[in-house]
Amino acid sequence: MSEYVTVAGIVQFDPRTRQAGGKEVRDVVIRAIGSNKNFSITIWPEKSNIPVNKGDFLVCDGKYSQSVGQNKSGEQVTYHNLSATTIIRLAGDTTAAASQPNQSDDAATGDNFPF
Repeated sequence: MSEYVTVAGIVQFDPRTRQAGGKEVRDVVIRAIGSNKNFSITIWPEKSNIPVNKGDFLVCDGKYSQSVGQNKSGEQVTYHNLSATTIIRLAGDTTAAASQPNQSDDAATGDNFPF
């Protein structure tokens, strides 16, 4: 029996492409909200019109599977995989890596609100 789940999180790395079932697919990794679990999301060609970039926020629904393997350190890990059938994307903040301006203690006075 297949299990379908919905996960949401921030895309951690630039998408990768690979061949699966004779089709070129994109894979992205998101860190699921409320956990430290990373999910590998497979995006099929039918969803090629959805741009996905590092830093985007995705909500994905689809067929879930897991596998056990070893990470680069040789430790046993569980990999969480989702073959996405539904994707909702919110574009990430392209300025997120920019440094924040210095704020003094009186930043909340006058026109210098901290938000």
